[in-house]
Amino acid sequence: MRNAVTAIVIALACAGGLWLASVDARTDDTGVEAGLIFLIAAALSAVRPRAAVIIAMIVGAPIPISEALQGGGIPGGIAALGFAGAGALAGAYLGIVARRGLQPSS
Repeated sequence: MRNAVTAIVIALACAGGLWLASVDARTDDTGVEAGLIFLIAAALSAVRPRAAVIIAMIVGAPIPISEALQGGGIPGGIAALGFAGAGALAGAYLGIVARRGLQPSS
């Protein structure tokens, strides 16, 4: 059961990351995108906390990769990767904290 949940969460992270990259290519609303990266990573990490780092990288990586491929250059792509990765990691770990806070203590 856990493997199936992990596979579903990873697939949703891939879909979310690719969707965010397509949104980034069409709009210039960085604040909304940063918030969505944070929230998607948090929600998925709350479901599967052990995969938090993988979720963060899968959700955060497509935007800087697409920026670099579109001609944004290496320095801009590296900066975008750093910011997207940091936001996704922060969201992922907030999701873990939220899940632990909602679980009844034994």
